[in-house]
Amino acid sequence: MSKRQKGRRHRRVNRTPRPVGPSRPRTRPGPERTVVPDLSRHTARTWDGLCSYGAGGASVEDLCAAVGYQPRTILKHVAGLAGQGLVEQRGDRWYARSGAGALAAAQGG
Repeated sequence: MSKRQKGRRHRRVNRTPRPVGPSRPRTRPGPERTVVPDLSRHTARTWDGLCSYGAGGASVEDLCAAVGYQPRTILKHVAGLAGQGLVEQRGDRWYARSGAGALAAAQGG
């Protein structure tokens, strides 16, 4: 028989357990977001992208480039946001409704 142990040889190296605790802190803060309840993470990303265009509004192609979703997904998101009263469509561009009234309407108030 061979004196060499077979299998699990890799376990001899670095048997120390990993430290338990919080992960390393974020080095840069995330983007400021407008808090709107009842939005999924992806719809909120589309909403933030639309808000970043300001009063000029954005086309679906602009939002695709800014957010990174397909046009079909963007259309589903803005249709849902329009149903909540947060956005409106004029021509081929979408505009985020401004003011606290739009947020109050979205919150059911």
